[in-house]
Amino acid sequence: MAARQGVDYWREQVEGWRASGLSQIAYCEQHGMNIKSFRRWRTKLQRTAATVLTLVPISVGAPVSAPAIRLHSPGGWRIELANANTTWLADLVRQLP
Repeated sequence: MAARQGVDYWREQVEGWRASGLSQIAYCEQHGMNIKSFRRWRTKLQRTAATVLTLVPISVGAPVSAPAIRLHSPGGWRIELANANTTWLADLVRQLP
């Protein structure tokens, strides 16, 4: 039955698995899902999430010199902010919509 479900169903299942603390195999067994289908949809959803990223223009004052801040997402993207500090980063985030 799960194999016939759509993207919303699988998104909920992947989110449920992440929140469960279970291995993928244990989660699928507990919910009666095929592990191969689950993994295929998890990969597909990760790829889709990576392509939905939207950048918005912002403006901030001159950053204070400091070591770089590196941000990494579970989806695989990375951002390095050279010469940034936590105060500057907080100001940056506050300006986001």
